[in-house]
Amino acid sequence: MKKIHTLLLGVGAACLAFLVWEIGPATLWHDTEKLGWGAGVIIAVAALEQLLHTLAWQRCFEPAERPSLRRLYGAHLAGGAINIVTPTATLGGELVRGGLLPGVPGTVAAATVTVDRLAYALADTGLGILGLLVLLKAPSLGPWMRLAIAAAAALFLTGIGIFWALQRNGRLLSRIVTHPLVRQICGQRFADGLSTGSASVDLRIATFHAQRTKALLAAIALHVAGSLMGAVQLALFFFFVSAPATALMTVEAFLVGIALDLFSFFVPARLGAQEGARMLAVSLVGLKPALGLLFSLVLRVEQVVWAGIGLALYSFLVPRGKPRRWGSHLQALDLQSGAAEPAPEPGLTPGEEAG
Repeated sequence: MKKIHTLLLGVGAACLAFLVWEIGPATLWHDTEKLGWGAGVIIAVAALEQLLHTLAWQRCFEPAERPSLRRLYGAHLAGGAINIVTPTATLGGELVRGGLLPGVPGTVAAATVTVDRLAYALADTGLGILGLLVLLKAPSLGPWMRLAIAAAAALFLTGIGIFWALQRNGRLLSRIVTHPLVRQICGQRFADGLSTGSASVDLRIATFHAQRTKALLAAIALHVAGSLMGAVQLALFFFFVSAPATALMTVEAFLVGIALDLFSFFVPARLGAQEGARMLAVSLVGLKPALGLLFSLVLRVEQVVWAGIGLALYSFLVPRGKPRRWGSHLQALDLQSGAAEPAPEPGLTPGEEAG
C-alpha cells in the first residue's frame, strides 16, 4: 500500500511539473502578480467552509450528546490535516477526529463520523452530477468520451448507493471487519475485537437512519453549503485577476472541477489531477487554462496553511500522556478492545428498518 501511494504521488508530482512547464513559469508569475493579496482572502474563506462542514458533523450527534462546536471544529481540522500529510486516504483522519472528543463514547464518535462521511459524499456527489451535466454538453467531447463519463458516473453512484444501503441496514462496519483481508492484515484477535465493537456502532448508525432523517438531510445541506464556498473562492479569484467571467461561467467551472475530482479520489492529495481538472474546467467556459492552474496552486497553498493549523490543533487536543499513534485512536473508538457499549435506542436491530 505504501509503495502504491508513493508511486501515485510521484506520478502526480510529474504531471504537475509538466503542467507548470507547459503553461510557462513566466505566465504563471504574471497572473500571480495580478492576484496579489487576493490569495490571502481566498485562503481565509476556507475557515467558513470548514465551519460549515463541522456544523454538518454536529448534526450527526444526538442533541444531548453533542460536544461543543469549538471542540468539533478543532477535531475536524486536525482530521483533515492527517488526511493530507499521511498515506491513509481518509481513514486516518476519520480515526483522529473521532478520537479527539473526550467524554464522547467511542461508539458515538465512530457512528457520527461514519454518518457524516456519507452525508459529505452525498453532497459532493450531487454537485458532481451537476458538473457532469455541464461537462457532457461540451461540444469538444466525442460520443465515446461521453459514454465513458456516463459509465464512470454510474459506477460511482452505485458505490455511494451501496454505502448508504449498508449504513441504513446496520451492516456497514460488520461487513468490513469480517472480510478475510482484514483478518489477514490485522490478525485474528484484533479482527475479533473490531467485530464485537462494530456491532454496536452499526446499531447506532441504523438507528440514526431510522429516526433522524431530517438531521441527515440537514447535514447534507450544510456540506453542500460548505462545498459551495469553493465557488465563492473561484469568483474571488476571477475578480482579483480581472478575468472576464460571468456568474454562470464561474458556477459551471466550479461544478466541472467538483465532478472531475470525484474520479481522482485514489490519487494522493489529487496531486496533478486537481490541477488538470481546474485547467479543463476553466478552459471549457472560455478562459485560458493558465488561470485554472494558478487557482489550483492557490488551493494547494490553502491546503498547506490549514494542514499546519490542523496539526497544531492535533498536538493541542490529543489527550495528554497518551501515545500519538493510530492505535491510540482505535482504542478511543472502543474498537481495538472490542468493548461494545449498550445501544441508546431500544427496540431496533441492525437490518430491521430495511425489512
